[in-house]
Order: sequence, then structure tokens, then C-alpha cells
Amino acid sequence: MYQSDSFYISDYSNSKIFSPRVNSVFKILADKSYYHQCSDEEKQSHPKETISFVRCTEGQGKIRLHDMTFTLKKEECIFIKFHDIKEYKSLSNVWGYRWVNFTSDYTTPEFELNKIYNIPFNEKEDEAFHIFLSVGQNNLKNKSYICSLFLNYFYSIMFEEEFEENNLLSNSNKRLIDEMCSYMQQKIYSKVSVDEIARFFTISPRRLHQIFTSEIGIAPKKYILKKKMEEGYKLLVQTSTPINKIADMLCFSSAYHFTNEFKKFFGTSPSAVRKMEQDYENNHKKIQAG
Repeated sequence: MYQSDSFYISDYSNSKIFSPRVNSVFKILADKSYYHQCSDEEKQSHPKETISFVRCTEGQGKIRLHDMTFTLKKEECIFIKFHDIKEYKSLSNVWGYRWVNFTSDYTTPEFELNKIYNIPFNEKEDEAFHIFLSVGQNNLKNKSYICSLFLNYFYSIMFEEEFEENNLLSNSNKRLIDEMCSYMQQKIYSKVSVDEIARFFTISPRRLHQIFTSEIGIAPKKYILKKKMEEGYKLLVQTSTPINKIADMLCFSSAYHFTNEFKKFFGTSPSAVRKMEQDYENNHKKIQAG
């Protein structure tokens, strides 16, 4: 018996392999007063070709270069030349970011300098950075291994989403979406969240969002709201339950919250829908009696 799984890359002759060398790594969480100015001494400690990869994990911050300024928000990242940076500061009560300084032998097609990428977080990214930082703090002698861990972290951000999106339309996903829709319908009178649904089906919230938007064209949070609105409409026209009670049954924070969402969804208020239904019933009874 013989089994084999494999792949073959035919030609490297015209290919340039991205092989970064890591200089320094930071994981920062700072308050609104945080401000840093890059000194000449700090820049001299890094090669002139150093590139900074900055990934915002919380809040937002501003990075000023010699000739341009960038505002980086949560889930955004950017590649910039380290020696072009003049200063950076927090713009929110809490600013969190991951910062990697590295060098590369050539201008890589893997990313563009001075371009802000907006990429949702994923579980693999968090795990990859944790390992990357931990090994770097405890095993500085093995530089090749540390650089390979940066590559793993880099690709978990830049290409994981593309890889997952290319695999969303499988039959298993279609079965899964049916099961999730059924689960949401059962939870219509509960305060259900996307995180809770993801945990129940043992997938990440990001993966859940991707499957929903790809298969049925709507985000899971909006799908839940849609189902609650449809159920609210039925309760309004089929029962005499007070509007504030319906809001409470469907787990809205208040009757105002329910009414506001109802207006956005149906273009009219719950009370107007109920009055319209009552007027229709009254007119129908008059016609039958007349």
C-alpha cells in the first residue's frame, strides 16, 4: 500500500522569495497621553533599509513621516520605512499596536509601502504573534527560526482571509449555514450574539461572518436582527401584546430601541403597523356585517 500527499514547485529561477530579517518587535498598549518621537540615536540602531510593519489592535493612533501622516485604526496595518518616521502618538483613550521592524533584500511584491490595509483579526494571527513574540524573548540565538515565525505571522494576516474566502462555497458550509439559521430561529426570544453562535458551532466569529456574507449575502448580526424584526411584526399584527412587552420578549434594551430598529427595517413604526392592521380588521368586519 502506498499513500502520498504532495505538491511541486517547478521553477524558482525567476522568483524572488520574501525572506525578511527581524530587527525588533513590540507589543504596546498605551493611553491617550502616549507620544513618541524617533531620535537619531534610535534610527542609527536600525539599518537604513528597515521597514516597519505596524498593526493596530485597539483604538487608533497617528504616525507622522517627513512628508505624510497616517491615522491607523483598529484592524488596520501599514508598512513604512523606519527612517522616514518622525513621531507617533495615541488618538484614543487606549491605543494598542504590534510593531515589527525588519529588513529585506529587495522590494517585495508581498505588500506596498505607505498603504493602509484593513484586514479583520483572526485566531491564527493572534496565536502566530504570541508564539513569535515569546520565542523572540526567550530564544534570541536562533535568528532564522525567529524570522520564520515572523513570516508565519505576516502570512496569517495578509493571506489567510484570501485562502479562507476561496474555500467558502463547499457543501459542508451550505449544510452549516442551514444549521446556524435554524439555531438562530430557535434563539429568537433570547439575547444571542455572534460570538455565542460561533462558539456553539466551534468556528471563529470571523469565519462565521465570512460564511454568512458569502452564502446568503448578509452579515450574521443583521440576519439575527432581520429575524427579530419579522417576529416582532407578527406579534404586532397577530396579538394584542403591548409594544414594550414585545421589545422585552425579543431582548431589545428598551421599547425605544425596538421601535427605532423597526422603523429602519420596515420604514414605519410598530404602532402604525398595529393601527393599520386594526383598521383593516374593523373595515373587514363592517363589510361582513353590512
